[in-house]
Amino acid sequence: MVELARIRWVLAVAGLGFLGTVGCAHSVPLEQRVQAEAEKCTLLQALMRQPAPAKAIQKFVAEGKEERAPVVVYVRHPEEATLERFFTGDTQCANESFKVVQENVVDAVVVYLQEVQGGYAYDAQRSSPDRLTMDGRPQGTVRKDGTVWVAGADAI
Repeated sequence: MVELARIRWVLAVAGLGFLGTVGCAHSVPLEQRVQAEAEKCTLLQALMRQPAPAKAIQKFVAEGKEERAPVVVYVRHPEEATLERFFTGDTQCANESFKVVQENVVDAVVVYLQEVQGGYAYDAQRSSPDRLTMDGRPQGTVRKDGTVWVAGADAI
């Protein structure tokens, strides 16, 4: 009986050790996650200053529904026919005219990003959760120039 209890204890410790090792091997340190989310926010703030996204935000705010337009951001992966949320977890990304939301809201400005060499192609439009789309014509691009995101010169 004592031997059986000891075997169980050894197996439990070994199992927890294995899970801890696997979990640690796959988790990203908090500091890196926070930095990545801050970088995403910097990208989005630069993008929201571009003509099409700025116009979508202005129209939403002008309707007076909310002080700041809710913005939902997705990355399109056309080769996989999927949409992936750009921000992971809760984010505080906002400015005086918009705020990023993670929950599905009835009416929001939805920004679609698609990776291109050195940056992202984007399009922004009013939408609701039941009208998300894989289609959409890019309205412009943003690229990283040193530490800042700038509008791309690509012909769209």
